[in-house]
Amino acid sequence: MSAIREATTAELVEHGYRGVTFEGVARRAGTSKPVLYRRYPSRAHMIVDALIVLAPPPVETTATPSLRADLLAMLNVAVDRFHRIGIDTYRRLAADADDELFGVITAQFAELAERTIHRALSAARDRGEIGTAEIPERAATTIVALVRNEVFFSRAPVDEGTLIDMLDNVYLPLIDAVSHRSDGQRGATMPLS
Repeated sequence: MSAIREATTAELVEHGYRGVTFEGVARRAGTSKPVLYRRYPSRAHMIVDALIVLAPPPVETTATPSLRADLLAMLNVAVDRFHRIGIDTYRRLAADADDELFGVITAQFAELAERTIHRALSAARDRGEIGTAEIPERAATTIVALVRNEVFFSRAPVDEGTLIDMLDNVYLPLIDAVSHRSDGQRGATMPLS
């Protein structure tokens, strides 16, 4: 499986999303197209599976002194990954993804959020930076939606100034507000230990 992922990644880097073919991946991986067709229902499935190879390690939340610093480090890594892989790749994946693939992407995102955003929020709670109220999942992951929107729909490059603006003016005030509320509102929440 790793040979196929590596071959797909190499094809993606060399030829872009449009240039990734079952034939090219099979040739590079030293396998056959029928093997790939049995494993992947579409090129998009094959590319999403290969993106695991390019996944950056999570930023260690104990290495920074604050939630803001944790999140800024994580976001810089994420934006760098978007640019390395190419925005066009993500746009085309979104266009080609079927319901099954969106399920895979959603599961991968949930796992990544657990290792990054949720861990950073938990560390911030332990340091006393945020309140003790449970943070709704949608609020916890809002920063991802903000960055995704900026990356996909803005023609300007997403730089550190843009990330800081999103953190300071939208995300951190939201997290502060919901983590300090005491009205007992209910919803899908992210338990923090």
